[in-house]
Amino acid sequence: MRNKSRKYIYVRNWLNSLTLLCIGLSFSNGINGQGSLVFDEVFMSPVDHKIKLAGSFGELRANHFHAGIDIKSSNGEEGDTIRATLSGFVSRIKIQRGGYGQVLYVDHPNGFTSVYAHLQEFAPKMEPFISERQLRNKSYEIDIYPEKGNFTFKQGEPIGIMGNTGRSYGSHLHFEIRKTDTEVPENPYLHDIGPEDARPPLLYAVEAHGLNNEHQKIWSRSQSVSSGSKIGPVTFEVPAWRVGLAIQTFDLMDGASNKNGIYSIEMKVDDSIYYRHVMDRVGFHHSKYINSHVDYGEKKANNRTLTKCYISPGNKLEFYPDVINSGEIKLFKEKSRKVKFSIKDYKGNTTNYHCFVKRREAKEGEIVNPIFQRNLKQGEAAKVKLGSCNFFFPANSFDKNTYISYEEKILDGKIAFSLNDNTQPLFSYPVVSIPLIGLTDTTLYNKVALLYDGKSSYGGHIEDDSLRVRIGAFGDYTVVCDTIPPTVDVGSFLSNAVNKPYFRFAIYDNYESAGFTSDIKYDVYIDGEWILASLKALGNVLIVPLDEIQSGSHTIKIRVEDAVGNVTLWERDFKN
Repeated sequence: MRNKSRKYIYVRNWLNSLTLLCIGLSFSNGINGQGSLVFDEVFMSPVDHKIKLAGSFGELRANHFHAGIDIKSSNGEEGDTIRATLSGFVSRIKIQRGGYGQVLYVDHPNGFTSVYAHLQEFAPKMEPFISERQLRNKSYEIDIYPEKGNFTFKQGEPIGIMGNTGRSYGSHLHFEIRKTDTEVPENPYLHDIGPEDARPPLLYAVEAHGLNNEHQKIWSRSQSVSSGSKIGPVTFEVPAWRVGLAIQTFDLMDGASNKNGIYSIEMKVDDSIYYRHVMDRVGFHHSKYINSHVDYGEKKANNRTLTKCYISPGNKLEFYPDVINSGEIKLFKEKSRKVKFSIKDYKGNTTNYHCFVKRREAKEGEIVNPIFQRNLKQGEAAKVKLGSCNFFFPANSFDKNTYISYEEKILDGKIAFSLNDNTQPLFSYPVVSIPLIGLTDTTLYNKVALLYDGKSSYGGHIEDDSLRVRIGAFGDYTVVCDTIPPTVDVGSFLSNAVNKPYFRFAIYDNYESAGFTSDIKYDVYIDGEWILASLKALGNVLIVPLDEIQSGSHTIKIRVEDAVGNVTLWERDFKN
């Protein structure tokens, strides 16, 4: 929530800003068509203080690659001035309860766009425009594309205040540099924006995966690695004809304790490069393939993130410049193969490790052979009937041929099913049609949802007495009829709000959205007038400002509606 009464202290240390601006200008040897000198701006830091990171570019997150760098605040709190890293115009303003929170996009003449996320406040000249649009739409959340030139900023000019809005766990600036035409984020390090770093990456573990003809893991063994260890190179004896290796590794940076992402990993086999990736750029359209880049099953089962140094057939990522045989290593009984890893950060600090791999015969019961009903081909769409339900799997739902296991039962008269388990990733979202058996009251059809893993719900629509819905993951599903309205937690609400700057509430629903249904809708009214109030997705915290409400007696009313139309109304009188 932006505080209208806050005094902006953007002009502090303006001499420093002028110095930074001058540094950002470099003289070109060329002469333009008018015969004057050409000035080429280079990107400057968006903050005045020394950069320390809470997150690096390409870092391995829950279901995506980190598209920028997370710059820590100067003192652990909100309030740092954020500056335009290059001259340009505002091309987009977005405010949302989750995600990037309050975010600004600035297009530059050099073909790049800079992105500033989780802002507490925008530059003062933008505030009336933003507030007017929120009031017109009666929505805290907006997504605006101003006309070119409406809001321009010179390099080094303040564009906002560092904050903690959106899906943020502490005050920081999420900063990106994207190609304007493709919107593909590039590593800000490529533009000389980053921290000092003299510390090499850490290697925690190396894991060998025995692979079958379908590129599926049928055996694994992990070896912990500790710095300074005097244990000699490990030999992985693998009961398979081919092996893929995976490593658990993090980068460390000067002045911070965070375990950040790795810039580059290279794997050589018998002195030939079999695998290499470089985190220079990652497009959003391919970001979901992080679940193919890592050992997804290990991440879900044991909360360990290992980078696979071999590439599944359906992996569409484009940052693998050097690959032989998809990184998979053929094995022999008589001959060990030497494997060497070189793990680097952007500054060139390097950690090396080597091991050996060879083949052996499998012992009885050692190989994992899955139980399944169907084997679906990677890259091919498929319609299949499993139990009472009909599924459609789009092409590229999987990164390799995938075994499908299905179980079905009836709970409270409604279908519940298990589709594989959550240790296997999906890359395109299947559609399932589920008969609404046991639900004879058709007036409740609009309350039907699909519950995933007992926690979150998927929407969908009713078609021919069936719930038709997209699902985003393998796992356990149950059809439910949601008639429970959301909850407004008012805490210790006091009707005497004299000198109180805001009311703070929390909003909860019995089923949280899984991403395919609209989020909870809410409206706040004071004396019948709609009020601009912010909702932060983390914690479901609703902030109702009182700084512009005249002193006296008032009535506050909150209306909350969940994804299937259940409504809660809460109303109280108060004085301020």
